[in-house]
Amino acid sequence: GDAVIASVVDWDAILQVIWVSLAAGVGLTAAWGFALLGSARAVEFGRDGRLPVAVIYAVVGAAGFAAVVVAIVFGIVILTSD
Repeated sequence: GDAVIASVVDWDAILQVIWVSLAAGVGLTAAWGFALLGSARAVEFGRDGRLPVAVIYAVVGAAGFAAVVVAIVFGIVILTSD
């Protein structure tokens, strides 16, 4: 009974899928959040004339957007590789 099921299921692969999915979901969501936060705050502080703070937020937004792009490209590379 249980021994047959345990030998058929590759628990290491299932656990790897779970943690990679969680990491990608949380990481990608956080990166997109930083992209939105940084771009919105950069515009806001730029309009208020607080350029140093606006530049910092613009860098945060650009880094978040770059992380999203890198994740997308990485996913495409993984899916298309043999």
